[in-house]
Amino acid sequence: MMGIELKTTTEEANAIAVYKDTTIPKKPKKPKKRDKSDLGPDFIAPDGGWGWVVCIAAGLSNLSLFPPLQQYGLIYRQRMATYGFDAKEVTTIVNAELALSSLVGLVNGAMFRRFTFRQVAIAGSLLAFSGILLSAFCETFVQYLICFSCTYGIGLGLCMAATSLAVNTYFKNKRRKATGFSWTLTGLGAIVFPHISTLLLTSYGAQGAILVYAAVVLNSFLCALTLQPVLRHSPKPPITAVATTQNDNYECEYCQFQKKDKRSIFSSEYVFNDDDPDKPGYEITEPGTPMIARANDGWFGSKLSLAMDKGPRYRSTKLLKQLSKQESYESDYDTRRRSMYKSNYFNREREEFDRYASKASVNAKSKSDGFHCTCAEEKALLQIQSEDMKREEEFRLQALLEEDKLAKSRMSFWQKVVLFFDLGLLKNFTFVNLAAGMTIMMFGEINFSVLTPFILNSFGYSDAQISLAMSLLAGMDIAVRFLAPLVLEKVKLGNQALFAIGIIIISIGRLVVTLTDSYYMILAVFVLIGFGKGFRTIFAPLIIPSYVPLNRLPAASGLQLILCSIISFSLGPLLGIITDSFGYAATIHSINALTCLTLLFWFIEYLSRRRLGKNSMDSKS
Repeated sequence: MMGIELKTTTEEANAIAVYKDTTIPKKPKKPKKRDKSDLGPDFIAPDGGWGWVVCIAAGLSNLSLFPPLQQYGLIYRQRMATYGFDAKEVTTIVNAELALSSLVGLVNGAMFRRFTFRQVAIAGSLLAFSGILLSAFCETFVQYLICFSCTYGIGLGLCMAATSLAVNTYFKNKRRKATGFSWTLTGLGAIVFPHISTLLLTSYGAQGAILVYAAVVLNSFLCALTLQPVLRHSPKPPITAVATTQNDNYECEYCQFQKKDKRSIFSSEYVFNDDDPDKPGYEITEPGTPMIARANDGWFGSKLSLAMDKGPRYRSTKLLKQLSKQESYESDYDTRRRSMYKSNYFNREREEFDRYASKASVNAKSKSDGFHCTCAEEKALLQIQSEDMKREEEFRLQALLEEDKLAKSRMSFWQKVVLFFDLGLLKNFTFVNLAAGMTIMMFGEINFSVLTPFILNSFGYSDAQISLAMSLLAGMDIAVRFLAPLVLEKVKLGNQALFAIGIIIISIGRLVVTLTDSYYMILAVFVLIGFGKGFRTIFAPLIIPSYVPLNRLPAASGLQLILCSIISFSLGPLLGIITDSFGYAATIHSINALTCLTLLFWFIEYLSRRRLGKNSMDSKS
């Protein structure tokens, strides 16, 4: 009874288990999210077509997004003066916007793995539009920080990252041309919008001008809609067709032998006469210039040349006896002969001659040894081998991923942070000196550009005069961007030196602005500043890639963005304090002092590196 009860209980348990497995619905596994930035190994950039629409859209998007920042001093100055903003708050607002735009770049990798650049650009354009629209109604410092610095700054950073990635994805061979064309469109805004700002302030006031600029920013939404997925316009690579053609054209040894047997005197570069071993063939180099090919082979050529002194019958008999002796001798050392003979033309020729020495042996081989066509079998074998190799490669990659996951799981939190941000770069003095110096100099140049209306207004110039000076600066900047790469093509100066020359010119121009009272001198100085700014714009993106290995460049760019944000947050309010205490002239002198200090560090580092004989950053550091 106990056995029967136990058996019944077991059967019931099994039945319940089967019932659960077959009737209770299982939760479907969530499909793995596709990496939107992975375009596959066979991706080919369009390099044209719809890419030019994307290029124009990227330029127009930046053209509509930048004016609120470029005209910050013109369109916001009156409202900020009305509500009693001091210089510290004015500089903090703009520097917070610059810092947040830079920080967005740190999440580019994860963001573009999850979303397409069109989705990111649409979200960024809506954020930027909302920020400028709401800033028209801001009255306090905190409200400006939320609307202009945070909302507009993050939206601007998202749009710039998306349009830049779109242009770099659509173009490869023509990327430099596309990027230059896109940024040329962007630079036109700095020439036109100062005059537009003056007209808007005269007609609609400060708040109305800000609302108009919000509408201008909304044009970036239309530009974002044109950023279609690149795979829609990417040409399909004919890899499968090539592989299939190669497989279909495969021939076995028997078929190759049959074709060789029918070869004519014009069938190949190397010609054989199958029926006459005494006249083996010619190597055709050019029409009318045949050359004896086999006489170039050492052993065989010497035997053949000796045999040419005798009659035809003697040559044939002598050669066949010699070949038979050689064949019997080499049969004992077949393995050694295979290892010694390479796959060159002469050894293949000797093997062919061994076959031709006895036609009876060929016929016997074809009948007794089953020498026949095996194309189908060998094609199937090649297909199996190809699939096996692909499977082994997948297993190997999977093993490497598992090994990488295991190694990361054993790391501490701090080790993961160091690895993720590649903080080992901070141990290299060259990188730290370059990144810090560039960030400080760019900080001073951008702040001077944004605060130019405040500075010139404090010197007593009108909005129309300020607009003309800013337009001249922007016009010279664009002209230098076009002409400098052509003029400096043969100049043997590095990117760092040319960037430093541009910064020195800008610093001299800023110094003259504080010392002159002539408006015409101001215009000439702003043209000079535009000349230096063109150098800065061209060579700034090339300095870090010149010293950092390519595999560490993304981490280096991320660290530079973090450094830019830290300096903007820390030194921005400090400039405001200096302005409130000593005026804008002291602010300009402070910016120039920081620039000279960083240039001095660059010069000392350059002398040290030259003394040690190091031209670039060590990839192991």
